[in-house]
Amino acid sequence: MAGKDEAGNNEASNNEASNNDVPKKEPKPAKPLAKMFACTACGASVTINYPGASMSVVCKSCNSTIDVTSEAYRILSTYVGKTSLFKPDIPLGSRGKLKGKEWEVIGFLVREETGSHYFWSEYLLFNPYYGYRWLVEDKGYWNFVTTIKRKPEAKTFTQVPSKGVVAKLDGKSYQIYNYGTAAVKYVLGEFYWRVVVGSSVLAADYIDPPMMLSAEKDGFEIVWSLAEYMDAKEIHKAFKVADRFPFQSGVPATRPPTELKELSQIGALCAIFCIFLTCAQFYFTAKAPQQTVLQYDGTFSPNNKKADITTPVFAMKDDTTNAVITLRAPVSNSWFYVSGELVNDADGTTYPFEKSVEYYFGTDSDGSWSEGSDTAQLGVSSVPPGNYYLNIDTESGDFRQSNAQQFSVTVGRGYPIYDNYWWILSALFVVPLYSFVAMQSVEAARWSNSDYSPYPSAESYSESY
Repeated sequence: MAGKDEAGNNEASNNEASNNDVPKKEPKPAKPLAKMFACTACGASVTINYPGASMSVVCKSCNSTIDVTSEAYRILSTYVGKTSLFKPDIPLGSRGKLKGKEWEVIGFLVREETGSHYFWSEYLLFNPYYGYRWLVEDKGYWNFVTTIKRKPEAKTFTQVPSKGVVAKLDGKSYQIYNYGTAAVKYVLGEFYWRVVVGSSVLAADYIDPPMMLSAEKDGFEIVWSLAEYMDAKEIHKAFKVADRFPFQSGVPATRPPTELKELSQIGALCAIFCIFLTCAQFYFTAKAPQQTVLQYDGTFSPNNKKADITTPVFAMKDDTTNAVITLRAPVSNSWFYVSGELVNDADGTTYPFEKSVEYYFGTDSDGSWSEGSDTAQLGVSSVPPGNYYLNIDTESGDFRQSNAQQFSVTVGRGYPIYDNYWWILSALFVVPLYSFVAMQSVEAARWSNSDYSPYPSAESYSESY
């Protein structure tokens, strides 16, 4: 969930200023007039870097949260946990330029989703001219968060959202991702409201990667914010703390859906190539001479072998082209097999081939079924012009009768062959299919931390990322 707790009056004014940003050269932030006082809990020196803008500050010595709007510096809460468990990766006081503006890290807190005990870190950024922003770190991934004043179209917090619920803002739909109670687990630095450890809000996150729309409700007040995914390298460069950053794991909610863009590009290229391939197939089909050069009828004894059948010589004229050999046999719950070679009568060049014809049928509990055919076809590519003949051997099996049967072999020249076309077309769809599966895997991993995942087995995907 994004990091924005309940806001005080200062936030409203600062956010109003942020909404009126104009494209002009940013003035260099003035050096703040820091204010120092003694911690009323432990006596250690406490510094307020932005008096008037901050409403609470945390003592670095005892981690007590102090109300700086009170003249007596009233203690809001004392921290009794192990502070070593939580350390900011970006030190307080660090300055970095993000979105064209310079920000200073003035606050750090760790929050927990109380139902799942899921932790994430939030850094409060401040610029005297542009107000407050947040940097939210979750499993090594980062979001730049801005509190917004306009209210999206969304259902109220009176009931738990159902799967598929959306919130709409500026014409975009954001799908429900998380809903629950977010509690402050650890706090450090200055804040624009009186933050205390243990305070909690009811929160909901809606995503449309790389953006996240979040809402937090404390009492009767609902605060909305808009988060945008930022590459960790950009954060590293801005604050120069690359060696401090946590290891990235999983797929974050707002990670840009690059796989979808790649799939669209691959799909477009495949579509173009399919159109080109289909046009080429039709062109060569129309141009093909399609001539029958041999019609041979022979006999065979069922369930036996017959060798050394030689056909009459036939001519393959004109240009180099393909030879299409069609085999027919009276198979019925039986099979017929031919192995042979196409032989050039002049130089003895051979083109070996083999093919079987088989046809089976019957009935079972699902009804009638059949497979195969009494006709089979094969192609021999790039056959030069010349005179040729066939040497063939036959073999058969499963025939119920023993009387001689007739088979036929037809040789055609320049007939279109669609096998290569379908094979290439099938292979062409492997790449977009793989890309689609990869995209689905990433999306399932993205939703693995959500109670509203549209993927039934998101957990299994998340283990691989």
